[in-house]
Amino acid sequence: MTDVVTEPGPAYDAIVVGSGFAGSWAAKELAEAGFRTLVVEAGPVRRAEEVPDRAAPYAAGHHDERTWTRQPVQRTHFNFAPRGPHLFVDDLEQAYETPPGKPYTWIRGMQVGGRSLLWGGSALRLSPFELAAGEVDDCLLSWPIGYDDLAAVYGAVEDLVDLRGTAEGLAQLPDGRFRGKAPELTPAEVSFQHGYRRLNTRPIPVRFVSADQGEDRWPGFTMQATALARAEYTGRVTLRSDARVTSVTVDPENGRATGVRYVDVVSGSRHHARARVVFLCGGTIETARLMLNSHSPRHPDGLGNSSGWLGRGLMDHPLVTASGVLDGYPPMPTHPPAGRQSGLLVPPPQPATGDSRPFALWVSLQRGGSAPATGTIDAQGEMLPYWHNRVRLGDALDRWGVPVPIIECGYGPHEGRLYHAMRGEIERAASVAGLRLTSVGDTLTAPGRNVHDLGTARMGRSPADSVVDRDNRCWDAPNVFVADGACFPSGGWQNPTLTIMAIAARAGRFAAKLLHDKAY
Repeated sequence: MTDVVTEPGPAYDAIVVGSGFAGSWAAKELAEAGFRTLVVEAGPVRRAEEVPDRAAPYAAGHHDERTWTRQPVQRTHFNFAPRGPHLFVDDLEQAYETPPGKPYTWIRGMQVGGRSLLWGGSALRLSPFELAAGEVDDCLLSWPIGYDDLAAVYGAVEDLVDLRGTAEGLAQLPDGRFRGKAPELTPAEVSFQHGYRRLNTRPIPVRFVSADQGEDRWPGFTMQATALARAEYTGRVTLRSDARVTSVTVDPENGRATGVRYVDVVSGSRHHARARVVFLCGGTIETARLMLNSHSPRHPDGLGNSSGWLGRGLMDHPLVTASGVLDGYPPMPTHPPAGRQSGLLVPPPQPATGDSRPFALWVSLQRGGSAPATGTIDAQGEMLPYWHNRVRLGDALDRWGVPVPIIECGYGPHEGRLYHAMRGEIERAASVAGLRLTSVGDTLTAPGRNVHDLGTARMGRSPADSVVDRDNRCWDAPNVFVADGACFPSGGWQNPTLTIMAIAARAGRFAAKLLHDKAY
């Protein structure tokens, strides 16, 4: 076995595992507070010119079909060709397993900046309704924090990422700090906006982060244009790419983290880096995998698993998709598809009624120059955090000696009820829009397909039924912070990226205060 090299010099103040949405924001807050931070990223460095302009009409992208045979899962994603296969992982090298009959589509972008290089830019705040949700089908949905705990950090994130949208005053979708308006609507969308009626809601323009170029010509939706750039400007961040973290090391006496072990994926050399605090921000499934693999006498079932919840409660946002023809409208070549959500969003009415959780509609009509004019209506809802939906370690090892994850995830009775409610509302909305439906999903999209993986290290009020506390600290090792999508106790209906960044920023600020106070 290759010897493990302990990095020379004093320990870092903080180690951040992952450089995507969560890792970049955690590193920014820690570094700006004055702390030496090591960011460890499993993938390679990219150049700005390797990331196609999301705001342009879909194009061929970066094609090298020789790699496609090694990407059977990744190539099923609609952005695989437009964004470029190089921004998606090699499925054969980054393997995972699923039980028979329970497919899970794990879409990944393993590189500096993570999946931000693939982001469509939808940025929605959670509301008090999601954070204080009650129990459904024996699943606990409420968060240990309230909207007031997130409002300020939502604003801080939005100030940096150039959020576009319109102030609407809807309680179920709090307004953000918008720096520009959403794009102009098409005539068909304007007509739908005036004609669609549903109690306690209305169609509003989509909210998204601009693709305008930011730092060093990086598209504005990438972390290289925003949080990661700010972190590196401090001069206190060391970024180590092509470095796969294999475990978190702990003190055998008190169980707290002492650092991480990682493998240089280019040379194969093994290293140990030390720090006062460790942030886990590698993504919902990878974070669970890493924590489960970080077992020791003090943490025999995995780091932070005294409750048994580690790896459990895996969620995605289920979708029903529909498309059709607008017989009464001409094509609109001045409104081409833009590689992101366009048109209108219909938030769900609140308070929620019925026997399924709320869902929203995304309505895009009359976009593109081809005849006849077409449109799409998608419904997105909430999957419950079931105990039996989980990530566990398999017997097979990857090339770095880490057990391959087994992902077990499927829908339950609630999602069956949700499908029927979503389909019915799609059909009603299509009637209002004058959209003759030619295709409607006859089932929910398979778990993972929406690339909103959440859960597996849930936040809670008690160590008996959660993995981390309200400040993202691991109950069993309080100098370990889980600040990515893994900490979500429930998913809401909103795209989660803005909340992931806000939670990571909040956790980074809290950890910085503890470091200042010499708590670690």
